[in-house]
Amino acid sequence: MPLIPARILYIENLAENTYRLAVKPLYRVEDVKPFNFFMVWVPRVDEIPLSIAYRRRDVIEFLFKVRGEGTRKLSTLYPGNLIALKGPLGRGFVVENDLENILVLAGGIGIAPIPFFISRSRYRRLDLVWGVRERGELFNLKNLYPEISEKFSLIIVTEDCSYGICGTVLDALRSIDINAYSIILAVGPTAMLSKVCEYVKGNNVYVALGTMVKCGLGICGSCYIKSSTKLLCIEGPVFSCNEVGYHLRESVDS
Repeated sequence: MPLIPARILYIENLAENTYRLAVKPLYRVEDVKPFNFFMVWVPRVDEIPLSIAYRRRDVIEFLFKVRGEGTRKLSTLYPGNLIALKGPLGRGFVVENDLENILVLAGGIGIAPIPFFISRSRYRRLDLVWGVRERGELFNLKNLYPEISEKFSLIIVTEDCSYGICGTVLDALRSIDINAYSIILAVGPTAMLSKVCEYVKGNNVYVALGTMVKCGLGICGSCYIKSSTKLLCIEGPVFSCNEVGYHLRESVDS
């Protein structure tokens, strides 16, 4: 799969070590779906997987947190700089049923693919619970994407009790009537996803996994999901708890 050069339009610091990046590919990018991702090539540094946060015509946005040399360098680039994209990769996940009630649970930067998911899905109701460790990790999601601000309700949870509900995403989940939802989707740290799968039973519970991705093409096997026959870059990143629940438990215990 060839790399697509893309010019940075803007990059802004949203919260503690968290950035929004908007790029305009120089060539046409095929239609992308929620939870597709790109391998983003940072010249002379690294190639990193980033989920699509939003798309406005020919502009693609990413939300990312600085975690290593690749994302650190990416956060220092300027408008006009060139990077490159490989993708879209992975299997999309979208809801297209006006009768569905959806509960989305996002932990930390797991919020990244959610705006695009909201913008492309059809449903009757969507409630979003976003949990972070402290207030400094938050940014105003509804102001950032006003086009979708009326399409969901938002509950904020902080572990240090500095804003919103005091506790974790799991604490908030225990106070919610999960039977009111036909689909539950969780995105975040592995430990959180494992606990969601343990707490909520059924075929309608999905998790978006994060793991090492190198080639993104299903060749190298770096994103193999343990205790399964699945590759994240081909069959994911969204799986049902029934598919990957054992993998999550193993990952947390190891």
